[in-house]
This record gives sequence, structure tokens and C-alpha cells, in this order.
Amino acid sequence: MTHCRCENTAGCLLQQDPQNEGKEQDDEDGDEDGDEDRDEDEDNSGQEPDVEDLLENNWNVVRFLPQAASCQSYFLMIVSAYIVAVYHSLQEELGRSAPGSTPVRRRGASQPSQEAQGAAGALPGVITFSQDYVANELTQNFFTITQKIRKKVTGSRNSAELSALFPVLPGSHLPLNNPALEFIKYVCKVLSLDTNITNQVNKLNRDLLRLVDVGEFSEEAQFRDPCRSYVLPEVICRSCNFCQDLDLCRDPSVSQDGAVLPQWLCSNCQAAYDSSVIEAALVEALQKKLMAFTLQDLACLRCGGVKETHMSVYCTCAGSFALTIRTKVFMEQIGTFRNIAQHCGMSYLMETLEWLLQRNPQLGH
Repeated sequence: MTHCRCENTAGCLLQQDPQNEGKEQDDEDGDEDGDEDRDEDEDNSGQEPDVEDLLENNWNVVRFLPQAASCQSYFLMIVSAYIVAVYHSLQEELGRSAPGSTPVRRRGASQPSQEAQGAAGALPGVITFSQDYVANELTQNFFTITQKIRKKVTGSRNSAELSALFPVLPGSHLPLNNPALEFIKYVCKVLSLDTNITNQVNKLNRDLLRLVDVGEFSEEAQFRDPCRSYVLPEVICRSCNFCQDLDLCRDPSVSQDGAVLPQWLCSNCQAAYDSSVIEAALVEALQKKLMAFTLQDLACLRCGGVKETHMSVYCTCAGSFALTIRTKVFMEQIGTFRNIAQHCGMSYLMETLEWLLQRNPQLGH
């Protein structure tokens, strides 16, 4: 599910899923013209381009942090600084181990057992550098930034309602109300993708939670993905006929700042999808889910067998019957559809949802 890898030519990559990743990418698209252009640029300028300019950040989770107190900017700053630092360390290690050079063995590793279990292909020097960087420089910066966020915005630990500070997006489903706490959980979750620094990140997370008066093993300290997922299958682009599965909650869309209705782009030709076609597909999917929920079977809680007769109250094994599709699960799906309709201005979908809840008032309880 989650991993981190450092490759010799593709830079450093932190990735949880395709919608949550950050990397240093060398220009390796590979055409000869591009290589010649880079050679000319290097000859003219006399220096290589800054590696920071090649940083690619694509973190869906950061969109669920407040804009207030620069929470999103601080998130990207900490994660980017770590990726860039590890990238530079990797390049230095590759230079030392180049043909004709004498390998230098690092001494005094702070976590020998953790280093021995490092990711396949990871250089020992890079592992040691990553652990030292997190334990020292990154920890100091993280504490300073967290204290700034606490001073600028105050959060509530007892409220079960979503704070107005947090954005409401199509995938929103958690009652987020403490900016500093969510900032700590999101950054530590991203850093923990690198298995080489697991011990250092766990200690950092524990100390930061103590700073915001939250217990390490409390329920509110556990990371939960703030974004639900709804994949619309086999969406066809009218411009190039490219077919892809589109995650309406996670896939990046144009103009998600609320000023303009969002649009999703084809990953092949970058043409915008027709929102009315997507809305019609969502209405059809909603109707199918409602039909499946209405006509579902009852299953025994003890043996899992499907109820065969209409009048029997208990199963032949004396177990009780329950719905195959839980009402809670169905209402979570309805909530995702509602968020998409509100965020994307889909009036037809919203009208269908309102009709559904009016005809089935028991679902709202």
C-alpha cells in the first residue's frame, strides 16, 4: 500500500498511491533532442538546473488541511525539504560509488538494525543521512512550525462537528476540527512512507502529539484518510477516445478553489470531460445502488447463509438475519454522492438525492 524507493536515475520517490506522491524527477523522457537541448543549456549557463525546480508534489491529503496559518504551505515545505535533502545525499553516494572511485563506508549508524532492514537497493550512506536529518534538522523545524500553527489557529478536541477552518471537498467524511493535530498526523504519515526512518518518525510523532496534549494511542491520534474514493469506471474522452477510470474524489481537477466549477481532464490529451455526461453516469450509478440496497438478500450472522424463506425469523442454525449491504455503508455512499453534487454544481444529481431521502426518511436516521 505504501512505499518509498530511491532509484539511481529517477530520484527519490515518496508514494502512498497515485494521488499522493512526491518525487525528484530527472528529465528522463529520453529523446535525443531533449538531451541536446539540455547539453546546450548547460554549456550556455555553465551550471545544472536546481534540483528543487524538478520537484513534483502531488499530495491529495494536503487539500484537506486549512489554508489558515499556512498549513498547506508548511506541509509542502517539510515534505519537499526532506525529498530534496535525500536526493542530494543520494547523488553524493552515487558519486562516491562510481567506477574508479573507492567506496566509503559510513560508521556509527544510529540505528544499525533499522539500517540492515532498509529498502532493497538503498545505499547505507543515504539511510544514515535520512535518519540523522529527521532526528535533528527536520525535528527542530517541525516543532517550530507546529507551535506557530497552534498560536494562529486553535482547535477543539471535543467537538464532533467539522470546523469552518477545514475545506469541504467531495471526499470529505471526517469531523476535522484541530489544525495542529491534523497537520502532525498528515506530515508524519507521509514521512513514514520511507521505511528507513520508521523509528525516527515514530519518536517525532510521539513528541509532537505530546506538544498538542494528545495521547499517542488515543483514537484521535490515529491517522485516517480524510478523503473517500469513488471511481467512475470507463470514462471515455470525446476528443481522443481514451478510456480510463476516473476517481471523482481523488483525481486532480481544474479550479478546485471554489471560484469556478471543477472540471476533470483526460490524462491522455488534457481535454476537459463533459460534466453533464459524468453527472448522468452518477445518477445511473446512484439508481443502481438504490436498487441493489432495496432488493438485497438477508444473510445469517452466524453461518453466513442467505435467507431462503420469507416467513422464517431465524436461520436453521438459530442465527439472526441481517442486511447484506449495511445501512451505514449505503448512507456513506449517499454522502459521497451529495458532496460531489454540491462541490461540482450537479443540480440533477442533487435533486435525485433529495427525492431519494424524501421517499425513504428512515435512511436519514
